[in-house]
Amino acid sequence: MSSEAAQLPIVLEAVDESVATALAVGLAMPDRSVIEATTRDLVGHLRALMAEDLGFDEDPAVQALFREGYRVLDLTRRPTVESTHFGAYQYMREVGLLTRRFADVYREAQEQDEADA
Repeated sequence: MSSEAAQLPIVLEAVDESVATALAVGLAMPDRSVIEATTRDLVGHLRALMAEDLGFDEDPAVQALFREGYRVLDLTRRPTVESTHFGAYQYMREVGLLTRRFADVYREAQEQDEADA
């Protein structure tokens, strides 16, 4: 991760908002521009969360979560302008679900830090 990503504060409300947008169930898919903007936000949140110390060295579940994060963020998996609308939508939802899992681990780590203080 870049040093910039490590310095950005995690704003869980912003993470939650992006995840909610990505995972909202509607009668129709959002416009492609909304999908792309939400995906950009989610990727940024996911990268920031992955730059945090979430217990990677001690917890096999967190290690598996990071492997999944690296797989999802792989540039060859990301939708392009040639990708179908549905493909871009599915990717956005996949990133949203994973970002939510990382945010849950981050919240738990923060709560543990507060309890230890």
